[in-house]
Amino acid sequence: MRYLALCCALGVIGITACHSGDKSDPVTEYQFGTKTTYAPQQKLGSYQQAPQGYELVYSELVSRHGSRALSSFKYDDISMQVWREAQKQGALTPLGEKLGAEIERMTAANEALGYGNLSGLGHDELVAIGKRAAQRNHSLVDQAIENQRHVVVEYSGKDRALTSANAFTEGLTENNQDFADLLLEPKVNKVQLYFHKENKEYNDYVDHDAALRAAIDRLFDSEKSHQVAQAVLGRLYSPEFVQQLVNGELKFYSTEEPDELLAENEVDAVIHLFNLYLIAPGMAQEAGEDPWQFEQFFTPEETQWLSYVLDGEDFYEKGPSFNNTDITYKMASVLVDDFFNEIEKIKQGDEQAALKVRFAHAETIMPFAANMQLKGSEEGIDPQTTFSYDNNDWRGKWVAPYSSNIQWDVYRGEDDDLLVKILYNEKEIGFKSSCHPIEAGSYFYRFSELKRCYKQ
Repeated sequence: MRYLALCCALGVIGITACHSGDKSDPVTEYQFGTKTTYAPQQKLGSYQQAPQGYELVYSELVSRHGSRALSSFKYDDISMQVWREAQKQGALTPLGEKLGAEIERMTAANEALGYGNLSGLGHDELVAIGKRAAQRNHSLVDQAIENQRHVVVEYSGKDRALTSANAFTEGLTENNQDFADLLLEPKVNKVQLYFHKENKEYNDYVDHDAALRAAIDRLFDSEKSHQVAQAVLGRLYSPEFVQQLVNGELKFYSTEEPDELLAENEVDAVIHLFNLYLIAPGMAQEAGEDPWQFEQFFTPEETQWLSYVLDGEDFYEKGPSFNNTDITYKMASVLVDDFFNEIEKIKQGDEQAALKVRFAHAETIMPFAANMQLKGSEEGIDPQTTFSYDNNDWRGKWVAPYSSNIQWDVYRGEDDDLLVKILYNEKEIGFKSSCHPIEAGSYFYRFSELKRCYKQ
C-alpha cells in the first residue's frame, strides 16, 4: 500500500495530525470541495475603477452551472444497497438505523427534481450573479440599450447549463425589459463548452495512463483513507460488517447497469455515502421542512480528508495535474481562443454584442483555469510527488464550486486602446504571473499585453 504522507506511513491515526487540508480551515469546519454552494468573493462597490478616460465597452463570462441534484442514480443506490445488506445481517448501530430513511428521502428528492437538474438554490445562485453583473456593469447595460447591442448566450447542451443560463439572464435583465429584448436565443456550443467529452486523446489518458491512475490510487488507497472509511462506517455498522467490507467480501453493483461494479471495499462505500453528504447543501430547498441530516454521519475532520481526496482526483484529471504534461487542460484552448477572439472583434469595430455569457460545467472551468494559469491553478506537480494542500494551491471550493465563474471586462480608452480586467467568482485577480498589469497593484491589463503573454 502506498501512503500519502510520512505521518500516515508511520501509522499516525489521529486525523488532524495527518490532515492535508487547507491550513486556514479550522478543524471544526465541514468541507464540500467542488460541491461548495456559491458565494461571491468580493463585495459590490469595492472594485478598482478603470483609469480616467476608459469606459466599459464589452464583457464576457464562462460559468459553471448552479447547485444541482445528483448526476445519476448511483451514490444513493450503492449507499442504500450497503445499508440494506447491513440491516439484513442485523448489523446496524443506533446511528446506522437513521441512515436508511435519510437515503430514501434523498433519492425521492432527486427523482422529483430530476437527476442532474438544477436545484432551487442553483437557480437562485445564478439569478443573484446575474443581478450583480448588471449592477457592476450598469454603464454597459445602458450603452447596450442605447445602441441595440445584443447579449449572446451559449451553453454546453446539458439541461442544467441551459437552466443556469436562463436563471442568470433572468437576474441580468430583471425589471429591464429593454435589456431583456436584446437577449439572443441560447445556442449550444459543445466544441467550446463540453470539450472534455469530445476529446479522444484526453479520454484515453484519463482511462488508461498508468502514472495518472497510480497517482489517484495513492489518494483513495492510502492508509489514511482506509482509516477514515472504517471510522465512518464503524459508527453506522457492526465491526463484523465493516470487516466484511474491508476484506472485499461484499460487492455492490449498479442497479441500472448490473455489470458495473461500484463498490468493493470500505473506501468505495464511504465515498458513495460522502457524495450524498456533498450534494445535500445544494439541495437545501428540496429537503422541505426537515433539513438534510447527512452531516451527523461524518466529523468535520473526516469531511476535510475526503474532500481532499476528491480534490486530488480532480486536480489530476481536470486541473493542472503533472508538471510534465498539458493533456488535462490544453483542450480548453478552444475556449481561451474564443475569449481573445471576442475582444479582437471589439478592437476591429464589431460591436454587435455587448456581452457574451457561456454556461458549462466544472469539467470546463477547471481546464480553462489551468490553461490560463489563474489563481489556484498556477502549476502542476512533479509526478513523483503526491498532490497535497501543503504543496499546491489548488482547491476545489475556489477553482470550481457550484456557479463558479470567470468574467473579463473590456475597457476602451483613447486611440482605441483596450484594457481587460478579470473577475474569478466575482473577485478581482491577476492574470498569470508573466502578464504585466498597466502598473503595480493594478488589475487592469492592456489587451496587447495579454496577447503577448498568452501567445495569442
